[in-house]
Parts: sequence; C-alpha cells; structure tokens
Amino acid sequence: MSPQPPPAAFRAAAIVSLLLAAAGCSVFKSNVEAQTVVDQRVIGMSVGDFFDRYGAAKTRHVEPDGTTEYGWISAIGATPNSGYYGLDDRTCTLRVLATKNGRISLATILQDMPGRTTTSRCGEIFKAP
Repeated sequence: MSPQPPPAAFRAAAIVSLLLAAAGCSVFKSNVEAQTVVDQRVIGMSVGDFFDRYGAAKTRHVEPDGTTEYGWISAIGATPNSGYYGLDDRTCTLRVLATKNGRISLATILQDMPGRTTTSRCGEIFKAP
C-alpha cells in the first residue's frame, strides 16, 4: 500500500506557516545600515548617559574581566491603533557591552522591528537629532 499524499488543506496550512515564519524572521535579519547608525551614536558613550537618554537596561551581567553586558529594549508606549491593547510594539533590542570604566564598546542589534516611518525602529531611535 503506497502512502497517501497529505490533504490539500494540510499542504496549504503548511505553506502558510512557512511563509509566516519566514516573514517573522525578517525582523531578526541583519540590518547593516541600522547597526552603523547605532554604532555611530553609542560607541564610546558612557553607559550612564546611554540609560539616561534611552531608558534603563532590562538585564545586567558583570563579567569576570570587569566588563558589563546589558540587555536593553526600547520603551513600549501607548499609541492608538497599534499592537495589542493599544501598545506600540515597535521596539529595538540591543546587547550592550561596557568596559570597566563604563564606556560602551559594543552595541549589537538583537531585534529590530519596523519603525514608525522606516523599516528599522533601531535606526529611528538612534539617528542623529
């Protein structure tokens, strides 16, 4: 007895799932332009100035060598007609490394949602004023 092919509805659901997964992955894609904007704005800045200006870190971990790694997510604010329950879910998530003297040496984009007017929320937050 030969195996039966999956029903058309099952195949269609599988294709839709794959397309949605691929679309979701685009949020995590490497955006060289946005990373350049972030680097130009924050590398060398003191972590205190960074957090005063852009908001507090969500996580903090001190490494044995004295450097500190922070997890930072941009603020989520109330905006009519966006996201769940009226929250603006357009966020930027960074991994920030600071030297022993408190200067940012690396700021890597981990997640970059579409922005309000561009395809990069990180690019919008860190662009020059």
